[in-house]
Amino acid sequence: MYSFFLKKIVMPLSYRLSKNKGWQYYQKYIDSEYHSLEDRKRRQWEKLKRILHHAYYNVPFYRRKFDEANIKPENVKTKDDFKKIPITTKRELMRNFPQNVIAKNYSLKNLRFSNTSGASGRFLMLANDHEDINHKYAAKLRSRYLMGVNIGESILRISPNECQPCLPDGTSPSIGLFSYLWTILTNKKYKSQAYYIFMEKKLVNPLLHRRKTLSPLGVKLHNEDLRWYIEMIKKYNPRILTGYPLYLYLLARYMEENSISPFGCKVVDLTGGSSTKWMRDFIGEKFGAPVYQIYGSCEFGRVASECQQSLGLMHILEDFCYVEFIKNTGEEAKPKELANIIITSLTNYAMPLIRYECQDVGWYDLKSCGCGRTTKLMYVEGRLQDLIITNDGKVLTTHFFLEKFLNYPGIRLFQLLQYRGDRFEFRIVRRDNANIDTVRLKNILYELLGKRVQIEINFTDYIKPQPSGKYRLVRSSTYEKFRCIMDPNF
Repeated sequence: MYSFFLKKIVMPLSYRLSKNKGWQYYQKYIDSEYHSLEDRKRRQWEKLKRILHHAYYNVPFYRRKFDEANIKPENVKTKDDFKKIPITTKRELMRNFPQNVIAKNYSLKNLRFSNTSGASGRFLMLANDHEDINHKYAAKLRSRYLMGVNIGESILRISPNECQPCLPDGTSPSIGLFSYLWTILTNKKYKSQAYYIFMEKKLVNPLLHRRKTLSPLGVKLHNEDLRWYIEMIKKYNPRILTGYPLYLYLLARYMEENSISPFGCKVVDLTGGSSTKWMRDFIGEKFGAPVYQIYGSCEFGRVASECQQSLGLMHILEDFCYVEFIKNTGEEAKPKELANIIITSLTNYAMPLIRYECQDVGWYDLKSCGCGRTTKLMYVEGRLQDLIITNDGKVLTTHFFLEKFLNYPGIRLFQLLQYRGDRFEFRIVRRDNANIDTVRLKNILYELLGKRVQIEINFTDYIKPQPSGKYRLVRSSTYEKFRCIMDPNF
C-alpha cells in the first residue's frame, strides 16, 4: 500500500508541483533502455555534444584543457575526435576546485556540495546542480527497478562512509527542521546547501525510502561486533539489504559459522565495491535472497546495474553517462578486454566531468541480455590501484585474489602488499587461530606472482581499513603501467 501511495500520488505530484523531476526522468530511463541501439546512440551523442560545448565556454578548467590539446567542441564529430580530449584525473579536480571547475554561469550558493568517500585516502569535493540531482535520483530508482523492487520498500544500508551532502567547507552536520528554518530566516549564505542536507538526511532517506543506515564495521571484526549487525538486520527486517560487498560477505560467513538462518530480505544490493560471482552466490545463499551488483560512484551516482537476467553483468545507463573502456595505449578496448573505465557525465552542467578516470578497471560485453534491454553490459574487476602486473606481464585484478584467497581454508581476511615489482608481503587474519600451511600457501603465491619474487607471510589480528571504512585487500606498486594517462602524482 505504501509503495502504491508513493507511485500513484506522492511522486507524480512532486514532479508536477516542484523542481523535483526525478520520478519523470526515472520513467524515461526505464522506457529508453528498450529503444533501438541507433536511437539511443544518437541521443547520447547529442547530449555529449551539448555538455562539451557548455564546458568549453563556461568552465575555465576545460577551456584550458581543450585549448592545450588544440580541440574545439565544434570539431568533435566522431568517437575518434572525442578521444582526443585529454582524460581528467581526480587530482586535477581537487587542485582546481572550486574556482576553475564550477561553471561560471552557475552560482555556488545554489549548488549541492558533497564529498567522496575517500576510498583512496583522498577526499574530493563535488558540486551538482538541481537538474543533475534529479537525474542521479532517477538512476538510483532505475537500479532498484532492475532488481524487481518497488519504491518505498524498506532499506537497511551497511556500508563505509558514503557520499554525503555537505556545506561548502566540506562538513556535513545534522540539520533538523528548526535548524533549517533558522538558516532561511537569517538568510544564511549556505541555506541551499542546508536544504539538501535537511532533505536527504531528515526527509527523503528516512521517511520516503524508509532507509536506515548502520555505521561501518569495526576494525577488528570481533564476533560480538558481527553479532550486533546480525541483530540489527533482524530488528529492522528490511526488504532491501544494501551494503559494501566485503561487509556482507563477512556477515554471511559469520552466519554460516553460527548456523544462523536467512532473514527473508527481498533482495541484496551490493554497492560501494565490486564482488566476484562466488561472493554473490555465497551472500545470496546465507541471506536467502537474490544478490545484485551495482556500479557507481559519488562523482556520477549509479552508472550501471545488474538486472534479474544479466548474470553478474550490469546494464550501463547510457542516457545518463558515456562510458569508455580504454587500454594503456589510449586505444578503445575490445569486448571482454580488461581496460581503464573512463566516464563522462551527460547531466552535470554545474561541474562537468568529461573523460574522467574513475580509477576502476573492467570490461564490456555486446551480447544481448534475456531481459530485452539493448543497453551495453559491463563488468568491474576492481580498483586500478590494486591491479598487479607481474614481472612476466600478467595482469592480476582484485577479483583474481578474492577468488583465490577469500575462502581459503583458515583465512578470515587477507591483504597482499606489493612493495616493488618483485617483493610482496601477504598478511593473514586467521579464523579462530586456524593452522595454515604457510609453505603450501607460499608455493601458490609463487605460481601466481612468479618464481623469482620475494614473499613474506605474516599473521595479524586485523587488516586496517581506509579512512572511508573500505578495505584494500591488494596494494600494488605496478598499476601505473596499466593506466591510460601519465600522472606521477596520482
